[in-house]
This record gives sequence, C-alpha cells and structure tokens, in this order.
Amino acid sequence: MRGQLQELGIVAVSNESTRNLIQAVVFDAVGTVMFPQPSVAAAYQAAIKQHCGQLVPTEIVNAAVRDGLKQRSAGLDLTTSEESERQFWADLIHRLCPDSTGFQACFDALFEHFGSSDSWKCFPGVGDVIGQLQQQHMVVAIASNFDNRLNSVCDGLNELSGISQRIISSQVGFRKPAGEFFCAVVETLNIPAANILMVGDDLINDVQGALNAGFQSAWICRSEPTTSNVADEVLVLSDLSELPSFIENTNRRVSEYQPSSGQQIRA
Repeated sequence: MRGQLQELGIVAVSNESTRNLIQAVVFDAVGTVMFPQPSVAAAYQAAIKQHCGQLVPTEIVNAAVRDGLKQRSAGLDLTTSEESERQFWADLIHRLCPDSTGFQACFDALFEHFGSSDSWKCFPGVGDVIGQLQQQHMVVAIASNFDNRLNSVCDGLNELSGISQRIISSQVGFRKPAGEFFCAVVETLNIPAANILMVGDDLINDVQGALNAGFQSAWICRSEPTTSNVADEVLVLSDLSELPSFIENTNRRVSEYQPSSGQQIRA
C-alpha cells in the first residue's frame, strides 16, 4: 500500500516549495455541505410508525445511526459496494423494529426518501463558498461515504449541482478513512495529495483519514469543539465562509516561498 501511495503522490512530494500549495478543495457531503431535512430521526420515526406501527424515541434512532456508522469506520474491513450500503441501512432498520412485518416497505420508503434532493438542504453560504473557490481557480470536488443516490441528491441541490467531480465510497469500493478511498480522490483529480485540502466534519473519516493519506485537512466544527486533540496542521473552521480567505493567504505565502531559505511554509 505504501508503494502505491507514493506512486500517487500521497506519502510525500519532493518539491518542498509546493507541498502546501492548495490546488483542490474536496468536501465531505453529509454534515459538511448538506444536512437532512427533516432530520434523520424524524424521517425514521415517521416511516417506522407508518409501516411498522411502532413508536421509536428520537434518542434511540440517533444512537442507532451514530453507533452504526462509528462501528463501520472503526472496523478493519472498510470495503463497500452498492449492495453493502443497502444492507447496512436494512440491518439498522431491523435493529430498530426487529419483529415488524412492515420492514420491507419501511426500508424502501426510507431508502427512496434519502435519495431525493427534497430531503436535503445545504448549509447557509455553501453556494457562495463554492463560487469563491472556483473564482480562485480551485478544483472543487465532493468525497463521501455514500452510495449512488448522492448523485441525484447533488444534482437536485443548486449549490452542489455544478460539482461534477464526486468520489463516492460505493463506487470506489472502500469507505473513508481507508487509504484506498483517498487514492481514488488523487486518481480522479489528478492532483498530488499534498496539494489537496480535505474538508469534513468527522475527525476520523475526514480529518485523520486525509492526514494519513498525505492530504491537507480542515475540520468544520459548527458547535463548540468537544476535543482539543486535533493535530496542529489541521485547520479548524467554525464556518465554511472562512475557507476562501484561508486558501488565498496560504497560496500567497507559498508563492512567496524561497526554496533557498530552507523553511517550510505552514498555514
């Protein structure tokens, strides 16, 4: 794996004067640029009540989704596929209402629901940020643990519809934080990893996964951070609107870098 990463420019680049130049910004999807509306819990509660005749508390739904996703990222097997993604969500519904005869109708309704752009909204200002980055001649992409439904969701959201570069785990065959996923990002964009900034809300999947692969990394944390255990090289954002000026300043400093100085530019 290390040899493969080196060939793709993921472990290191030899030109120190350009290793911090940002040429591409890659956004995680859910929790970073978009969110479900209504909430995941509300959608699950409505579908389970309609098709399974059961009332499931909000905290139970949230815990099932959170813990299920966390376990997937922490596991040794990060391979995935369209079938695997469908099975994960089917198993989650089974755990929430194990004895219901309405499982299939419930699953079908929820799977269709979250595949519709009508069920998602972009965070305020996302469209403006993407526009500013494109004006800065940034390559902008989305890289997400999702399935093919993400394409129809993005196509239906004005802010995201213009982003044609979408790296989706079910198509790659690996989920973040797997190194293979980030290899796919490099291959798709044809840009060295050190010149790609990964922006996401998940410290394991997005931030640590990107750092392990040699990317630059930014953590979007819209609430008060619950941890200070973030690597020094990680950019911490409270709002995506901070991103364009950070990139502009970083790239200006890199352009002023003199290789003979022996210094490494740090943003």
